[in-house]
Amino acid sequence: MRKLPILLLLVCFTACNHPVRADYAPFEKYEGMVRAAVAEMQLPSCYQYLPLLLTDCDSLYVGDYASGMWALSVPVAHHYGLSVTDNEDERFSAERATFAATHYLKDLRDYFRGSDSLALRQYVKVEPMLRMSADSILWALQKIEAEYEGGRRESSFLPPLKQAREEMARKLLLQEELKRRAAAKIASKAKAAPSYIYYKVKRGDVLGKIAQRNHCTVKQLKQWNNLRSDNIREGQRLKILKR
Repeated sequence: MRKLPILLLLVCFTACNHPVRADYAPFEKYEGMVRAAVAEMQLPSCYQYLPLLLTDCDSLYVGDYASGMWALSVPVAHHYGLSVTDNEDERFSAERATFAATHYLKDLRDYFRGSDSLALRQYVKVEPMLRMSADSILWALQKIEAEYEGGRRESSFLPPLKQAREEMARKLLLQEELKRRAAAKIASKAKAAPSYIYYKVKRGDVLGKIAQRNHCTVKQLKQWNNLRSDNIREGQRLKILKR
């Protein structure tokens, strides 16, 4: 077997041990549109990275309370003119969702008198799975912006909604596996546990005849019923292993 060059081995080792990172490719797909919408609403430029942080710019993201790349709730979508019905959900339209999200963010900042922390806290409140404080979100957005504008095309910031959902999926899979194992264990015990039928002794019965009719031995009958002798009485119930 030929030895790999040392340099190639080092490259492989480095790649295998590289921490999980999120790249900016999903954002680049919508960059022009999102930048323009954020600028039009006179929002802080770091706001354009909010869909990247929340959902990895996944326009088909589906949550329990929010959906689309901007993680919009149904009431917010309706308020800003998006159609959300059984046949159509415009939250999955990148353009329509961006329009609604940027207008919503503008209204939130105006309501909270320019406070980005309060605006972001209200924005993400609809999604319980988002386990980041408002200040952490603002900080992360600013860091992402610095990375991206500095020319980096990968980030150490994983989308928290996506990460939380993946963690929940892993937990659910683990729970299902534990349930399956428990059920299999119960079934195995039930299968391993002996099953018996009961015979009511009639007048004239003796252990030998009862054993013969049930394809077992007198010794087994005595073991199953804790009998110390061959004596049995009419009406007595005898336990016989079910075969």
